Amino acid sequence: MSAIKLLKSLVKQDFAMDLGTANTLIYLQGEGVVLNEPTAICLNQEGDAVAFGAEAKEYLGRTPSGLKALRPMKDGVIEDFDAMTLLIKHLLSKAQQAKGILPPRTIICVPSNITQVEKKAVLDAAREAGIKNIFLLEEVMAAAIGTRLPIEETTPHMVVDIGGGTTEVAIVAEMAYVANDAAKVAGDELDEAIREWLLQRYGLEIGPNHAEKVKWERGSAWSFSWDQVPYEISGKDVATGQPLTVKIRPAELREALMEPLEAMSSVIVNLLNEQSRSDIKKISENGVTLVGGGALLKGIQKFLENSCGLKFNLAPNPFYTVVEGAGRCLEDFKKYQSIFIN
Repeated sequence: MSAIKLLKSLVKQDFAMDLGTANTLIYLQGEGVVLNEPTAICLNQEGDAVAFGAEAKEYLGRTPSGLKALRPMKDGVIEDFDAMTLLIKHLLSKAQQAKGILPPRTIICVPSNITQVEKKAVLDAAREAGIKNIFLLEEVMAAAIGTRLPIEETTPHMVVDIGGGTTEVAIVAEMAYVANDAAKVAGDELDEAIREWLLQRYGLEIGPNHAEKVKWERGSAWSFSWDQVPYEISGKDVATGQPLTVKIRPAELREALMEPLEAMSSVIVNLLNEQSRSDIKKISENGVTLVGGGALLKGIQKFLENSCGLKFNLAPNPFYTVVEGAGRCLEDFKKYQSIFIN
């Protein structure tokens, strides 16, 4: 860190946080994205944290006796308040290189369909973790800003954010939503669909981390040249409890992903069907911006174009778009201060 940056951080170090179901990312003003960790924590029987982030994620599905590994976020909202408070405190301490004299301005990204109760849980957990001056920003709005769409214009732009717990869709113009919707189906449901399919088809049981690995290595939403190439998956035979390895083809694995993928496309199509012909024409001309970790599934862009009848533009860094949008709000706070929801 340069002397000037260090001096500024000693006074105040503003930051933005994308509290995702699967991953939490932190952006420090003037620094950029400084942390990307799984939203996971491992606790002992007394409720004390023994592992955080990537280390804690390794315990999911295979936790030793006396420990409990969990993901405290579900479908984009806090499910375990105490665990989330501990995790926020740890990740923030890890991300901050220096603690300023003045309380930092903090932007926290949340789902666009968050309820008042869920909003209060985020604010309470953040305050319990020692954060003050909190500003809540809807994730899909942050995504629109992160992709540098001209959201201040009257022309509507459509954004689809496929995260770990939710798929959010919004049409944005004049710094506000023209329309928005969300479905609690995203990356986690793709993982679970793989696990369930392997269990039903082969009697093979695998853990959530293994299912995620299979999704990224051979999961797809569209056909590819390697569709018929055998792929080995190892796990436990539920009938015997013994190790079992099966060979599958990516083409048949794709069948398992169709139900959650179609649910994602449905929320997009339904929102479009509620818009005027004029707005649909303008959205069609610009294309739909696709962001979020789920947007990295092979072939999903082509799948959505085919099922929704529109062009989809994949953001340059879809995994980081939301937190980078929140970071832009930090860097130009006056311009964006009207969009915070608290």
